[in-house]
Amino acid sequence: MAKNKNKQAKIKPKAQQALPENKKTNIDWMILVIVALCFIIYGNTIPNHYSMDDDLVVNNNKVVAAGIKSIPEIWTSLYSDGKLKYEYRPVVKTTFAIECQFFGQNPHVSHLFNILIYALLCLILFNVLKKLFKNFSPLFSFVITLIFLAHPVHTEVVTSIKNRDEMLSLLFCLISLNCLFKYIDTNKFKYVFIAMFVFLLAYWSKASAMVWLILFPMTLYFHSDIKIKKLAMIFGMILIVVVIARFLPKLYLPKPSRELFYFENPLFFQNDILTKLGTGMMSLLFYIRILVFPHPLLYYYGYNEIPIVKINDIVAILSMIFHICIFIYAIYKIREKHILSFAILFYLISISMFSNILKPAMGIVAERYVFSASIGFSIVIAYFIFKLLKINPLVRIIPKSSMVKVFLALMILLIPYSAKTITRNKDWDSYISLYKHDIKYLDNSAKANILLAAQMNMELVKYLVKGIVPENMNATSDSIIGYYKRSLEICPDLYSSYNNIGTEYFTVLKDYEKAIPYFVKALELHPDYLEATYNLAYSYELLGKYKEAVKYYNKSIALKPDYIQAYNNLANICYFKMRNLDTAILLNKKVMKISPDISQPYINIGNYYRNRKDSITAIKYYETAIEKTSRNYNLLIYLSNCYKKTDKIKSEKYFQMAIDAKKKNSEKTNKTD
Repeated sequence: MAKNKNKQAKIKPKAQQALPENKKTNIDWMILVIVALCFIIYGNTIPNHYSMDDDLVVNNNKVVAAGIKSIPEIWTSLYSDGKLKYEYRPVVKTTFAIECQFFGQNPHVSHLFNILIYALLCLILFNVLKKLFKNFSPLFSFVITLIFLAHPVHTEVVTSIKNRDEMLSLLFCLISLNCLFKYIDTNKFKYVFIAMFVFLLAYWSKASAMVWLILFPMTLYFHSDIKIKKLAMIFGMILIVVVIARFLPKLYLPKPSRELFYFENPLFFQNDILTKLGTGMMSLLFYIRILVFPHPLLYYYGYNEIPIVKINDIVAILSMIFHICIFIYAIYKIREKHILSFAILFYLISISMFSNILKPAMGIVAERYVFSASIGFSIVIAYFIFKLLKINPLVRIIPKSSMVKVFLALMILLIPYSAKTITRNKDWDSYISLYKHDIKYLDNSAKANILLAAQMNMELVKYLVKGIVPENMNATSDSIIGYYKRSLEICPDLYSSYNNIGTEYFTVLKDYEKAIPYFVKALELHPDYLEATYNLAYSYELLGKYKEAVKYYNKSIALKPDYIQAYNNLANICYFKMRNLDTAILLNKKVMKISPDISQPYINIGNYYRNRKDSITAIKYYETAIEKTSRNYNLLIYLSNCYKKTDKIKSEKYFQMAIDAKKKNSEKTNKTD
């Protein structure tokens, strides 16, 4: 008897019968609770705005904003735009495009859809768990689902619009698993093909779905009587899907462009296996910690929040001992198909891609990395709730008194979990609210300091562009510089932070002398740093040091031969400061060749001739500029005045164009406000 009791996971009840009506009603009630809890816990995210990383794929993304017509481009381009061009996640980006088609770029609608997707994910998880634990009371699967649903570690995934990719990937993987169980139940091969197609969608939602190459056959082994040949066949088909998903897009995608930085993860620049193992163990310990005690929750970690250590570090050793012990236990229990064996292996396999042992993870660790793995954790917690209460889940109908005990024990977890999640949701309201809230916990994170400084600068510049000078401008600017300097204390070689400090002095404080040493330092660390090169040239220009300005403008052009703004500034120095008309015209004509449709070079040359009192030639260039793209109010008024005496029709034409341009600019400004 004792032996059978210890092998609960292998106990098989009598032939399964149809559930009685009241049991079906209980399951319906469980479904309603799952959906309701999703909205109760995450409903306060709907008023939130865009936040961390949403600008990469949603906020002001031109491709997504084009709506459904952009879907072909989405499927033939990389996931993110701008400076960071990397990854291939067309499925999630397609959902954003469909949203924009009907609702525009509306963060509140996007947050609502994230909640709906999360609710659907939890329902599918509940359904799959009932299949895994088909001989158990549905209450067992319900408890696992609620622990997963309410866990605060999921706030990053659900409240961040961009992280919809995590939810869709797991959702499609669970649907695939459900189809594989249907194949086993019916022996209809169509379910295998459906499962493989849906898994392809999972992979193209996020490539971390690759771990299901192992999780699918492992789950089928634990929770079915599938034969080895069928298991091998399914594994082979999943492997084919992974190969197709991974390598097919490379035939038509542009080359990814993703610069790696030391502060994101030093392991990108280290090959020492002892350091990888040590840091990997610290990472795995971090994941256990945030699952057991999810506070504080932070949007980013990186260097030096997670220490980079060798395997001889005492904490790394303790983590290694713990993880080896649970792995050995899982292997020891694998022949019994024990629940804990499955849960532990599910967790370890899911988290393996983000352990920093197989490969470095961006940011070293992240809460979103534990999203799928938390299913394993939830199973373990549910198992011990039933175990400690001495309630056998292998009973079709659990007595009401036992159910009350289970729910009371569950409330001990769910109430603080839910409270923490609801509170954390509001931190994700916007970029600035998130960065400001978390910085008190992220003082040692170089990137966290950089992100907060950059966002504060962006907010400040918005006011300055509108001609508003905030009362606390100098204090805010000092704080921005302070955060950048803190990032340099953590990573002294951060050339971008030197450039950004210089930019703060340059653009906000108008202290060009103070800005120059920071641009110079940035170039010492990174001689081909285009942004710092241009900034240094512009600083010298504004200080009247034209020889030095010309030197660095020329270097900017050498680094980027189509750098129109550098040509423009250099040309104006050549004419207005050095009185070299021929060189100035030559530089503007180079710009005309680089970009034939822009009007600025024609305006520049017109200005030179106007300055030389040659109004006939100036007008010729100005009119060409108007034919291109320029709708400059002052320029149009000038042309209108020029033609007042000689051609009234033209004069009135340009005057009306000037009025239209002014009206359009005013409408644009009001819209921005």
